[in-house]
Amino acid sequence: MADFLKISTPIAQREQLNQARATAGVNATAAVNPNEMPTRIIGVGKGETPNEQNNKLIDSDGKPTILMNLMKDPAVTVSFLKNIYMLQEIIKLLPMNTRTKTVEIEQLFSSLLIKPGDISKELKKQETASTSFKGTLFDFLRATIEENPGGKMKYGVANLLKALNNDMSRKDILGAVSNNLKYLADNLKASNTLGSRLSELSAKFANINAPEQFANLKGEVQNLIKDIESSILYNYDTAKLISIINYNLSRYNTNSDYLMEAVRNMLTLLDGTETKNTFLAQVHNFINNLQSGRFAENDSEVMKVLSTIIEKCASDDDIIKVNPESVDKIIHSLLSSPCNYTPLLHFIIPVEYMDMKSFAEVWINPNAEDENQKGGGEKNIHMLIVFDIEGIGQFETELFVKGKKIDLTLFCPKRYAFQFSQIAPQLRQCISFSEYSFNEIKFEEMKETRSLIQVFKSLPYKRTGVDVRI
Repeated sequence: MADFLKISTPIAQREQLNQARATAGVNATAAVNPNEMPTRIIGVGKGETPNEQNNKLIDSDGKPTILMNLMKDPAVTVSFLKNIYMLQEIIKLLPMNTRTKTVEIEQLFSSLLIKPGDISKELKKQETASTSFKGTLFDFLRATIEENPGGKMKYGVANLLKALNNDMSRKDILGAVSNNLKYLADNLKASNTLGSRLSELSAKFANINAPEQFANLKGEVQNLIKDIESSILYNYDTAKLISIINYNLSRYNTNSDYLMEAVRNMLTLLDGTETKNTFLAQVHNFINNLQSGRFAENDSEVMKVLSTIIEKCASDDDIIKVNPESVDKIIHSLLSSPCNYTPLLHFIIPVEYMDMKSFAEVWINPNAEDENQKGGGEKNIHMLIVFDIEGIGQFETELFVKGKKIDLTLFCPKRYAFQFSQIAPQLRQCISFSEYSFNEIKFEEMKETRSLIQVFKSLPYKRTGVDVRI
């Protein structure tokens, strides 16, 4: 026999309910229309669709909200190195019992600053590290596409780049998973069982044998995730961390023949024995350089030291307790570095000259034809250099390079505006030896810090997808 529904008797008497409904007057709730139920339940805000209200990660134009907010934030352009050296001052104020932990960090700070004569060398190293697809092999592939613009050749080159990127990123992916598991272990340390299992798995992914054991390790992670999801410690933040772990695991390609298949496919598309031999030699040379670590020889020392400082400060509880905002702002500034939503070259140059420290950040749009109002069809480069000189103040230098002509605007502190306005002849003389020359030089008072969007006005509209309306 089917069960009868068990309906409890209302606590309030029927007479009381009727009386309350009668006294509600004009504020009484109107009858609910079934067609309006989704809107009433979701409670959409004014001017918002349900999707806009619930998905705050993407704005109305399809751009990530966090990155758009960073580009609109003027503090991003000056906070990185300022906060790095704020951390240095904080470390000096820590209690003596933390001295052992902070000696190494202080040594790192002392090795961070470079001399003026090393600026160009450092810029070249950071520029080289801005992309992995650089060198004779990739020059050959670009030339091949120009000579053979067909779809098959483009697909072949794209597939080869994907295969090369897969080989280059395997170690980084395993390291990312190891760090994810370690971070999750710290968040679940209330459970000794889950915490220890996560820590053990983190160590396995960091092991040199992890590539050969990836399939088994991935299975262990999936089983452990099921146990975490059934735990009372499972919450919204834990779910986000697990999503990141699953994403990183999905990026790892276990097909060891993928690169060879991509190379064979390219050989079938190339014409001529000599061309094919040249291609094979360049691929072989690139892989040998990658495996031998020769690419790492040209890595930026500044970026290495900065990475180590951030890592050590972010993992030190004493530093975080004293000033957690500094580490957060440094990470936010790093998020403004090049990606498909901020397609700018980004350089970090800390300099020491005559016992004075200067911290500079440089953003460059190498394809700024749409930003220069003068037009003309020539290649335009737009630069923003933000630097802070110890004891003097903050400066902004904006440059437009059109062909071999440079337009420069220097924004400087009010008390130095007149003095700097007198150096235009010296600036012209400084570059007289080169093929470049200044067209217009302007000096203005530094009234406020500008955001990246205020300087690079076309930035919100570049590389954000296909703008199509039907």
